[in-house]
Amino acid sequence: MTDFSAYYPLWGRQLLAEFANINWQYGLVLKTPTFEITEAEQRYGSWQAGIRVIRISTRLITGHSWDITCQILKHEMAHQICSEIFFENDGGHGPLFHKACDLLGLPASFRLASGDLPESVTPDPATNQQTEQGRQFIRRIGKLLALAGSNNEHEAALAMEKASQLMARHNLQQIKEDLHSEFTSLIINGKSKRLERWQHKICAILLRFFYVKVVTASLYDPLQDSLHKTIEIFGRQENVAIAEYCYAFLAGQLASLWQQNRKKAAGKGIRARNSYYLGLLQGFYDKLLAQEALSARPRPEKREAEGSADTKMAVLIQTEERALDRFVGMRFPRLRRRSGSGAMIYRDTFELGRTDGGRIVLHKGVAEQRSEQGLLLAGSG
Repeated sequence: MTDFSAYYPLWGRQLLAEFANINWQYGLVLKTPTFEITEAEQRYGSWQAGIRVIRISTRLITGHSWDITCQILKHEMAHQICSEIFFENDGGHGPLFHKACDLLGLPASFRLASGDLPESVTPDPATNQQTEQGRQFIRRIGKLLALAGSNNEHEAALAMEKASQLMARHNLQQIKEDLHSEFTSLIINGKSKRLERWQHKICAILLRFFYVKVVTASLYDPLQDSLHKTIEIFGRQENVAIAEYCYAFLAGQLASLWQQNRKKAAGKGIRARNSYYLGLLQGFYDKLLAQEALSARPRPEKREAEGSADTKMAVLIQTEERALDRFVGMRFPRLRRRSGSGAMIYRDTFELGRTDGGRIVLHKGVAEQRSEQGLLLAGSG
């Protein structure tokens, strides 16, 4: 068994920082407790009201993402709220406890009494009908994206347009049928201390075209004692999955296309590479924007008949947007929008990348090990 005792002071320091941040994020005034790292096997965390101690187990910290550790911390903070704000000391998980969890934006799956951790951090898709429907949708998108890999430019463009239309119809249908459908989130962690401008550009593409919300944040790595910049995607399960695949596809294509075209690029070094990356992504963005405008143009004979329906749908979409914003707000209640400074680029190299980006298509991978894993995306110039 590995001895992690040397890490305990570092983890305790980070738990204190997380406690202070949660207090600030949710507008609470909880007094800071003492933190103890334990070797407990039965419980991942506990709140000891009599001595004002929150205990977090080594097994939790080393066996799960720090994001999960923070959810358990919130669980124990909810018990602290019951003790010190609601003056309820029975340690139960009744109505007051759930009220405290609401104050902390704690997901329902982390409010369990047994072990203070969901039986499975990721729910079993086989038992989730909505997820199965999402899989079917992803597979249908996959067939269209496979056609988008065609060498025939017209066929590829048509397949991309149909995929875009299918995504739009699917999301509108989901909104019509179930306004209160649960959302989910996914963290992309490249184990880096900074996000590049091209990563922010991919986030802008996901936000604009893939029916998701995107937040950039930081996540602690307990075994490296460092903070890593992360990208967190929020939305319906199938939309989050497709957005994740698109992120991986685009990130993978940048280096490959740069190697193929760097000799044609003006300038040298990292600045030239980044100029090409940003141009490439702008070209892809412009292509998706043009396809969206084309697919959204109604036929003349349908414009009047669809006017009333369009108005109703606009209201439903706004309701969906607000619901997703509330979901994001549970995790980041004091979310701030930041505008970064403009990047120094080589204009000619940017335009070279922009032209190449307009030729990017998404297509299905050669093989799928398991159908439930969804699409494997690759690029085609």
